[in-house]
Amino acid sequence: MNTLINIETSNLILVPVSEVHIKEIFENFNEQIVTYMEPQVVKNIDEIYKIVKGFIEGRENNTDYVYAITLKSSGEFIGIVSLHNLKNESPELGIWIKISYHGNHYGREAIGGVIDYAQSLGVKKLCYPVDRRNISSKKIPLFYGGKLVTEYKKVETSDGRILEEEIYEILI
Repeated sequence: MNTLINIETSNLILVPVSEVHIKEIFENFNEQIVTYMEPQVVKNIDEIYKIVKGFIEGRENNTDYVYAITLKSSGEFIGIVSLHNLKNESPELGIWIKISYHGNHYGREAIGGVIDYAQSLGVKKLCYPVDRRNISSKKIPLFYGGKLVTEYKKVETSDGRILEEEIYEILI
């Protein structure tokens, strides 16, 4: 088993997600955050516990690496960044940042840290699914040279929302 390490960037430390992050995830993974994402808001903290347990199992199986994004200056939790489906030819990136920290390019910085880590693991390309209406998130794969590989398609979420998904590929 690979030991998942912390990833350090200019302003952030990405820490493998664990039970210590459950409360922060529950408090910040809200309706505003999921507007353009497939997961839905959970109703109680026990659901977050199960989700985090799944993240830990994914890490132990080397299939999914999920990190808590923390500020280097204070250690404050500000979101989640992930690398999913590591057994696939093109693993998937994912991210969400607390609303109060939007606009600071922390999402881009966190994704950059995960891209560098994926490259160190021998990954050659990554995919970044994004709702085409989420302009801020769409800028992230473009910043890293991502190319649109799957044009807009409607995706229905488990709670009945309709996403307008595009998929970008980032070669590393």
